[in-house]
Order: sequence, then C-alpha cells, then structure tokens
Amino acid sequence: MLIIRTRLIAAAAMLLAAFFVMGFGLSDMALAQSAAPPDAAAPGTLTPVTCDTLAGFTHARISCSYFYVRESDRGRPLKLAVAVVRARRADAEASPVIFLHGGPGGQIVRAASHFATMPINATRDVILFDQRGSGLSEPQDCPDTSSEFLEMLAADLPAATAVQVQAAIEQRCHDELVNAGADLNGYGTRETVADMDALRQALGLDEWNLFGVSYGSTVALDYIRTHPDHTRAAVLDSVYPTSAPGGGDTATRNFVRALQQLYADCRRDDACQRAYPGLETSFLATLIALEREPLAIPVADRSLVPSGVFHLNAQDFASIIHQMMYARETISIVPMTIDRAARRDAQGLTGIVSVLAPLATRIDLPALLSVDCRERMLTRGRTIRDFDRLERFMRRHLTLFDTQDDLCADWAPDFADPAFNEPVSSPVPAIFYSGANDPITPPSATREAFRLFPNGQYVHVLHTGHGVDRSHACIREVTAAFLDDPTALVQDACVGSIAPIPFVTAVAPSSGVLPFATGILQLQMPFLMVSLAAGVLLAVIGGLWTLTSVLRSGYGRSPSSLTIGSAVSAGAGALVLIMFAGLLTLVVADTGASLTPTLLAFGVPEEAGTLLSLPWAALAVTVLSLGLLIAAAARGGANTRPHTPIAVLLTGGILMLAVLWWLGFFARLPG
Repeated sequence: MLIIRTRLIAAAAMLLAAFFVMGFGLSDMALAQSAAPPDAAAPGTLTPVTCDTLAGFTHARISCSYFYVRESDRGRPLKLAVAVVRARRADAEASPVIFLHGGPGGQIVRAASHFATMPINATRDVILFDQRGSGLSEPQDCPDTSSEFLEMLAADLPAATAVQVQAAIEQRCHDELVNAGADLNGYGTRETVADMDALRQALGLDEWNLFGVSYGSTVALDYIRTHPDHTRAAVLDSVYPTSAPGGGDTATRNFVRALQQLYADCRRDDACQRAYPGLETSFLATLIALEREPLAIPVADRSLVPSGVFHLNAQDFASIIHQMMYARETISIVPMTIDRAARRDAQGLTGIVSVLAPLATRIDLPALLSVDCRERMLTRGRTIRDFDRLERFMRRHLTLFDTQDDLCADWAPDFADPAFNEPVSSPVPAIFYSGANDPITPPSATREAFRLFPNGQYVHVLHTGHGVDRSHACIREVTAAFLDDPTALVQDACVGSIAPIPFVTAVAPSSGVLPFATGILQLQMPFLMVSLAAGVLLAVIGGLWTLTSVLRSGYGRSPSSLTIGSAVSAGAGALVLIMFAGLLTLVVADTGASLTPTLLAFGVPEEAGTLLSLPWAALAVTVLSLGLLIAAAARGGANTRPHTPIAVLLTGGILMLAVLWWLGFFARLPG
C-alpha cells in the first residue's frame, strides 16, 4: 500500500561484495546463467555488480546484481536491482525467502544490511529486489518529481491550488515517460509477479518463501494465486488485499480509525492523559487554525527547502500526523507534535518537519500511479457514501490522493484484469500480522485475507502501527520459527508482553540535537564533522602548549594574572565543549536504541536537559578568556610567551562553538 508515510525512517544500509552465485547456496544452473550471460541486456539474465557500485554499501555476506526484464512487448528494457543476503550459517540449506517491499514505488535494496542481522537470515538466504520503476532499478524516471513535490508541500498554497500544482507535477511526469517511450501499462502487480518468477528461475530455485509487507503483501498474494507450486510458505504483514479499494476515501476512513485508537491509548496512559487531556479536540482545532493561517516553520537545511521556510498548512499537518502513525516510535510523539502545533511553536516543530516532510517524496511516482490507476480505480467501495462528520472533516484535509481520480483515466489506459481484484484463497501455509494502530492497512483487511487461507495463522499486535515485523524483536523471532516449520502452531506468547506505546510528555527542547545526530554522528555533513574534529585537535594542541608555556615560565618572568585567567577559562571552555560532544553522543545513542529515537527531532529527554546548558557555559568562559587575553596583550610587561598557545586554544574552542551554532544549539535558551 502507499508507504508515502513511513517512519523516520528508515536509514540506508552500507554493504559491498562481488556477486558470487555459488556462495548463495543456489544451484549450478544459476551460476551458469548469471556468470557469463550471452547478452547482458537479454531478459531473464543476472549481471553481477558490486553493491558499492549499485548502492554505495559494502558487506561480506551480501551480493548484488541487475536482473534484466522488459517493460512489455513494445516497451523499454529494464534493469531490476537485486541483493542476496547469504545466511549467517555457511552450511545453511533452508529454502530462501524473498522480501517484497511496499509502495507501490517503495524500495528495499538500499536497506539490505538490515536483513543480515534478522533471525530469518540465520539459516536461509534473503533475496531482495526493487520492483520495476522503484528504488535503484533502472531507468529511474522523473528524477525532479521528489524535489518539486516537496517544494509544493513547503509553499504557502491554498488546498485547491496545492492539488492543482500536484496534478501538474504528475502530468509532467506522465508526459516525460511517454516521450521517453515508456509503456505505462507495463507496471502492475502481475508484471512484478512475472519478474519474481523469472528471477526465481534465474537463481535456479524450485521454491521459496514469500515475505510481503503492505503493498508487498499484494504482490505475495497474487504470486500465491498464480504460482502456488513454487511457494513454500508466506509471511504477510499489514496486508493490502487484492480486493481492497484504494483512493482518498478509504485512506481517510483508515486514518480516522487509527486516530481513534491513538486517543484511546493516550487516555489509558496517565502521563499522556494529564499532559494532553483534550488531544482529539486539540488536533481538530489545530487543523482549523492552520487552514486559516499556516505556520511558518524555519528549516535550516536549504537543500531540503530552498526558501528556508516550510509553510505548514492544514493539509501538510494532516499528512505529517498520518505519516507519524505508521511506526511505534513516531506514534509516541504524536501527542507532543499536536500540542506544539496547537501552541504555534514554529521553532519547536523545526526538527519534526525536517525529518518527516522528505518522507513524502520517498516513493517513485511512475510505479505508484501506474499500479494504483490500473488495479484500484475500479474496485468496489472506492467511493464511500456513508462518511460520518469526523470522516468528512478529515477527508477535506487529506488531499494527497485527490489527483488520482482525474489522472488515472489517462495515466495507464489499460485497466488490469478484473479477476485480479478477486480475493485470494490458497492452502499455502501463511502467517498474517496486523497492528492495532495501523493508519493505512487496518486489521480488518488482514483478517479478511486470513480467513481465505485454511492453513493460515493470524497474529494481532497491540501498540503497533504499520509493518509489525519491523517493530518488535518478538515478532521477528515468531517469523523465523514459522518459516522453520510453517505447519506448526506458532508460539506467540511474547506478543502479550509488548508494552504500551511510551508517549513522550516532556522534553528538553533543542533544534541542534537532530542535526548533530544525523550530520555529525551519521556523517551526513562531513564538512561539519571535519570542522568539529579540527576544533578538538586545535584545543588539545593549544591546551598542552599553553600548559607547557606556563610551567616553563617559572624559570623567568611569570605571566600576568590576566594571562593565567585567560588560559584557565579557555581551557575550561574547550573541556566543557569536548565533554558536551561526548555526553550528547551517549544520550543520542541511548535514545536511538530506545523506543523513541524520533524524540531527537524535539531535543533530548527531559532528564538530560541540563546537558544543553553546557554550550552556553562554554560560550561564556570563551568570551571571558578572549577578553582577558586582549587585556593582557594590551597591558604588556609580563611574560607574553603563553599568548600564542592560548590563541590556538581559543581558536579550537571558537571553531567548536561555531559548529554548534550552525547546528542550532544556540537557537533558543535551554530549559
């Protein structure tokens, strides 16, 4: 299903290895077909490529390749990005599992390293591929669409105008594809299923296990329907059945259901209820207020928003909350986000907008519209006639889907076979997962699909959004056990011990923590990383040099008290800054490993709030040191030899302060 609203997601994996099919534990036939294909562009062949070349990552157990298919009989040649994560046990002989990403238009190959540590990878290979028109698969069409879409979201546009701009962006993409010779009728679930089975044959496999999440479950269901003899078992998570209608009406109803679950969860949580007693009323009132007057939110990253300002209107805010409802860790800060927006705290929302707004662009538009237009336009129930008042209100603000009805008639004129939308029934063993807080594929949809699988098992998980398996280690163990023996009843007692969502009610605000975590610790801003390291190095060199100069002065004229004061305060400032960077790294690591890593978009946990005072203390003593050094130099007379090393020490401290200022640690007073 539409994974336009995924959690913070989602971070890219780094892996490299040459493609050696014999290392996959696959047959000699696969080696013969992939090692030296007679024609590198011939459909059905695998061409090895280093993962470093394909996606910029390295890993000893992951191999990458391109798999060649054709768009259609009259369409373009396509290259599908493929990664195989070999089992951790070298002697593993268990049948592999193919993971099917969501969307349509999502991606998975970049995240291959995530699977290297999963329980299912202990004894079986995991096969990943980006579906046609998605992710790293080629050609990568409409490259400017994402930036144009984000620019539209950030602009101060009335809802009707925003829909028109979105439609124009999508129409330009359509025209670009047609002019490039694309056959838009070549994108659909049936085409992806055909690609899967061709890949299975290229790898020399007789059977495999399917693992589909969201729209990936649609692909898995249709594969089960058309290729049951090659399907050993299936894991179907947050199911989007082939019979389910798409469109904005259905998305709105599912979103409202998830919101009601959120309100109920908050009422059951004493801290959340005390902090946000009128959460539902506050959310609705905030949407009305933003509809009348959008909130201008500063965004430091000009590559994200060139204007430096994101104009948050009602439609943007509804989309952001919808997006946050996908993952347990972001659900935990939804009440706080609503509260900040209700108080029109623009500075307090800077981090969350910077993190979540770009996720609206992490979907490949050609695949999304081609698949949805061909397969979901004619489904029963697409237009809902019995909206209640709340659903009607939310439908007005959830406008992201409004262009599809107008565009679909011309986007891909050949609708899919109506038989595609029939429910899938199969004796294939399967396990079905649903999350109680899922905003896009409700548990009822998963249950409906489960009832048609006589050998199926159903696990409903409380306190969880979209994508159950990724949310809990417990579920990942259940999945591995199921794949080991799909006919045995799964032992899912651990599901009952999953704790309620830990709603965040207090935080020490800072707009610098998130850039520090992403830019410095994740090396996304190498210039700042180098600058911070240079500052630390200058401070250490200057400190040791200053100490040596002061100690040696005991054999001659002593430095003045002003010089000594400058040296001490400069050293104290540099030491405080180094301590701050180290302690903040520990806090970020601890928060990121907990259930609420997205909390960093707001600041740090309240108990770590005093840490945010350290840059201000360092700034104060650095200014003092500089003043004392200037005064000492002006007075003269005493030993001035330490002045130069003190200046080096100060330069290091000032450089570190400049980095912290750029990151945003001085944007507001702590506390």
